Amino acid sequence: MSNVNPDRMIESERKQVVLKEEYKGMQILDIGGGGEGIIGSLYGRNVVAIDRKLSELEEANNDAIKIVMDACDLKFTDNLFEVATSFFTLMYMNEEEKEKCILEIKRVLKVGGILEIWDTHIPKYDGGEKDIFLLQLQVDLPNRSINTGYGVLMQAKEQNTMSIKDILIKNGFKIKECEEDNSGLFRMKCSKEPDIA
Repeated sequence: MSNVNPDRMIESERKQVVLKEEYKGMQILDIGGGGEGIIGSLYGRNVVAIDRKLSELEEANNDAIKIVMDACDLKFTDNLFEVATSFFTLMYMNEEEKEKCILEIKRVLKVGGILEIWDTHIPKYDGGEKDIFLLQLQVDLPNRSINTGYGVLMQAKEQNTMSIKDILIKNGFKIKECEEDNSGLFRMKCSKEPDIA
């Protein structure tokens, strides 16, 4: 987004996310795992990172298994993964895509499997000149820090903690943890519950 007119941007102050190795030794599906490849940097070969764009996967400098794939149409068998992660990926999807993505994640997760989401509030687009939301982020891993930014066109991308919670609950996930800071960053950890016959 370096060649975009700064007058179009609503830019956050630099926020901080600290990641720890909670899922060591588990099979992890990372949704939108290209670019900086944060989850792949943390867990290496235990991660299957998918992204729609090959260029994003090629940019990720880690040992994850990288596959070009649409999160709304996962090509994996049911009940395959123990953990799924979405690290500032839902912010790029509209409501319909978020719903499809969550349903697909549920399908490929084992019963009792964990979905962990890190994301941010995106304000409603008011139709004005400022139509791009840019999140500045410092990600602290156990062995290094990564400074990055995530930018998205705001039209049809409004989201907040409640809108994501609603999709998760509606589609059979149980919210185990939900943290939110006053800057709009949030993290949710959910589990796939057994279907009730």
